[in-house]
Amino acid sequence: MLPRWVKVGVVAAVVLAAVGYFVKPYANDWWLASRVCGGAMPDEAVDRLIPDGEHLDSDYEYFNKELGVYSCSLIHEDSYRAKGVSALAHTDRDSQDLAMKTVFYDGTARSVGALPEGLPGFTDEGRVRLLVTCPDLGKDVEGRPRRLLVRTSAEREAMEEQPDALLRTAVALANQASKKLGCGAEPLKAPKHALPEESKPVALSAVAGTPCSWLTGAKLPTGAGWTVRVAANDAAPVSRCELHRDGEERPGLVFNAWYGDWSEGPFSEAAARQGSSAADGWKTRPVLTANWARAKARCDAEAANFEAGADEDAGIKAPQLRVLLTAFAQDQVKRHGGCTDLALPTRELPASKR
Repeated sequence: MLPRWVKVGVVAAVVLAAVGYFVKPYANDWWLASRVCGGAMPDEAVDRLIPDGEHLDSDYEYFNKELGVYSCSLIHEDSYRAKGVSALAHTDRDSQDLAMKTVFYDGTARSVGALPEGLPGFTDEGRVRLLVTCPDLGKDVEGRPRRLLVRTSAEREAMEEQPDALLRTAVALANQASKKLGCGAEPLKAPKHALPEESKPVALSAVAGTPCSWLTGAKLPTGAGWTVRVAANDAAPVSRCELHRDGEERPGLVFNAWYGDWSEGPFSEAAARQGSSAADGWKTRPVLTANWARAKARCDAEAANFEAGADEDAGIKAPQLRVLLTAFAQDQVKRHGGCTDLALPTRELPASKR
């Protein structure tokens, strides 16, 4: 028969082993969360963006200043695939253009969300994309200021339910990417309550003081009960003002402003669909049709594109659409600053025969 002290020792060892077994995953969570992305990922990225009951599996961080790429992620694994929170940043133009192309693969039709005023970015199906100028990286070979584009994402459910946490995480990781890649941008700051639910249309009188305030003086068709959805931010590379009739969900009028050479591709594709033939040469020029118009400018040494679109029931004809586009584009270049060579469409193109 074993002595009592041996029995007690065996029991204690079993208890300690059991405690260690249950504690180990939590200790691993703390260790991974504290070091991921060089310690830059906020605590709430774990607390609110990782599903309850899930333990962290691994972390990843990579950067290369010469290639202009930074990436980091915090990963947990379910039974099918790795999931978690991740950020991907680029300072080279080719990678940025490709990333933007994947966002706007369907041309100018994509509706993106606005960030709070002062944050240079937008939301895309829940993901947060921030685009900042890098003063320490100078200009590229074409004389354009070099910039840093950062995409931050999480699982779809987390992005939908915790947008504030995702934005604050995106801001923290964009600041970390800027340090790692030698961008030199001023650190971004996110407000406490950053991303409200999808903005709802409001009365025309309520848009004063917003980037869509120009609509309060616009000559719109009467009797439509117009309301406005503001998805605009003066610091962002994309801005959007939507007009809805009598509270209808589908907008009757849409005004988009996109800043950067990357915007040429989607706008050229949209313009090509408007002309009577590809030979018209309107893919890269201001355009006016019965229900679509495009203006152009140069802002910060890059292209800027402005769009006005109307559905068939909006009661808008080409001359009036041009007036509205002119008011929108003029307001935008004034807000954005550093813009020259505003070009507006002149004659109306014939309807497309395709």
